[in-house]
Amino acid sequence: MYAEIIAIGPFSKDILEYMEYSEVYYRDTKEGAIITRVLFGVSQGTTVGHEFANCFGITDGWDFNQHKISNSKVDLELLKAFVLRYDEYEDDYKIFKVLLDKGFEFHFAPNG
Repeated sequence: MYAEIIAIGPFSKDILEYMEYSEVYYRDTKEGAIITRVLFGVSQGTTVGHEFANCFGITDGWDFNQHKISNSKVDLELLKAFVLRYDEYEDDYKIFKVLLDKGFEFHFAPNG
């Protein structure tokens, strides 16, 4: 199982540096418009995918009932430990925290 997080929330100019696309693409985007951002893209396989899911309070990555992440169930310490082991996700961790503070909601998306 591979996995990623889909972040959905309100646009604001102060998050431009954390978006997937160049600022030019957001030039006409109104404050508060709902936008998306894909994070993490964990591709190491099933064991790591499940370990990643656990950081978000998800006990079964294939249980679609759990895919809308409850922000209060996110274990930032566990996620930080995950990122320390897999440092290629360090930037995504930082972006996740910013978007969490900005009121985004998050969805777990398994693949594979």
